[in-house]
Amino acid sequence: MSKRTHLGHQMLRFRGFCDQQRIPGISFVTSSQWCQNPIYTDQLALLKPLKKVAAPSSRIYLGYRGFSVSAGGKQFADLPPYQPPQKGALSTLPTSWVPYAELMRIEKPGGLYGFYFPYLIGLGYAASMSQPVISPASLICTGGLLLVWNVVLRGAACTINDNLDRDLDRQVARCRLRPIARGAVTPAQGHMFYAVETVAGAAIITQLPHAADCFYHAVPILALVSLYPLAKRITDFPQVVLSVPLAWGILMSCSALGVDVFTASGAVAGATSCLVASNMLWIIILDYVNACQDTTDDIKAGIRSMAVRYQNTTAFISVLGTLQVSLMVATGILANLSSTYFVIACGGNAILLTLMAKSVNRKHHDVCAWWFLNGSLLVGGATVLGLFGEYLKNLVNENTLKEPGEKSEC
Repeated sequence: MSKRTHLGHQMLRFRGFCDQQRIPGISFVTSSQWCQNPIYTDQLALLKPLKKVAAPSSRIYLGYRGFSVSAGGKQFADLPPYQPPQKGALSTLPTSWVPYAELMRIEKPGGLYGFYFPYLIGLGYAASMSQPVISPASLICTGGLLLVWNVVLRGAACTINDNLDRDLDRQVARCRLRPIARGAVTPAQGHMFYAVETVAGAAIITQLPHAADCFYHAVPILALVSLYPLAKRITDFPQVVLSVPLAWGILMSCSALGVDVFTASGAVAGATSCLVASNMLWIIILDYVNACQDTTDDIKAGIRSMAVRYQNTTAFISVLGTLQVSLMVATGILANLSSTYFVIACGGNAILLTLMAKSVNRKHHDVCAWWFLNGSLLVGGATVLGLFGEYLKNLVNENTLKEPGEKSEC
C-alpha cells in the first residue's frame, strides 16, 4: 500500500486493522478513484470490529469523508452501485429482509416460471390420463401446494447457487450485486438460510396428497438443483444438469395425483418419457438463452456453459427446438391424445420456438432477458393449455355419460 498523508484518524485505524489482519485485495483511494481489486464477502466479515464501516451498496464507505473502498472490481466502475428497491414487493419489506428476498429472486419471476411449469405440465398430463377423471378441486389444491413448493425450491436453488458462485458473480456484470456477492449476506448466513428453506420445503411436501411418494421425487430434485452451480466448473453442459431436476417435476406432479404413468402400459411409459425429455430440452434452451446475456464475462471468469460453447444461437435453438416438438408429437401419439393437444401444445411450441430462434441474439441482452422472463409463460403455457384441454374434454365426456341425478365426487 502506498503511504498517504491527511487520511484522518479513522482511515489510519482502518489501514492498521487491514495490515494486522492481512486482508488482501484492498486499495485505499480517493472518492474519484476505484480500487482494482474487489473486497470479498469473507473479507467484509473481518471488518465488523470497525463500527463506522458500512456497506449500503456495492461500495464500502468508511467513516471519513473523501475516501472509499469499492467491491466489484475496476471493470464495473462505470456501472451503477446497488440501490435498495424503491418499488414492488421488496420495497414493502423490512430492510433486513430484503437481501434474503433477493436471494430467493422474489422480484424476478422468470426463473420461477421455469421451475413451476413442469409441475403444471405434469398435472395436466396426469389429469388427462387418469380414469376416473380427477376433480377440478383436487387439481387446484394440488397445484397451489406445488406452487408454494416451487417458490421455496427455487429460492433454495438460488441461495446455494449464489453462495457457491459468490467469487464468480463478482466478475459478471449482471450478477455482481447479488446479496452474497456484494456482502449484504455472509456465506454462513446463506448456508443457514438454505437450511431453513430446505426444512420449509419438506413441510410443504407433507401437505401434498400421496406425500410419501412425493418425497421420493423431492429429495433428488433438491439435491440436483443444488449441484448445478458446481457443474459450471467441470463441464460445458450445466444446462443439462439443471434440466434433469426441473423436468423431474412432471413425475412428482403425477405422483401427487396418485397417477402411475410408468406401469400402466408400455405406450404410456413411452409417452411419459418423451414428455419429460421434451421438457428437459426446453429447460436447456431457456437457461442457454439466459446465459447468453453473460457470455463475455463468463469467458473472462472461466465459467463454462453451453452458451459459451455454442455461439450460434439460431442453430442451437432450432436444433433443440425441433427435437423438443418431435418428442411432444411422440407423446401425443403414444398417449393417444386428441387434436386439441396437437394443435395447441405441439403447434404452439413450434411457432413460439421458431420466433425465439429468429429473435434471440446474444448481442441484444434485452431480447435474451425478455425470452427468459416470458418464455416459460408462452412455450410452457402452450403445453399446459393443450394438456388441460384434453382434461376438460374428458371431464365433459364423463359428466355427460353420468346418469341423471348422479353426483360427481370432490
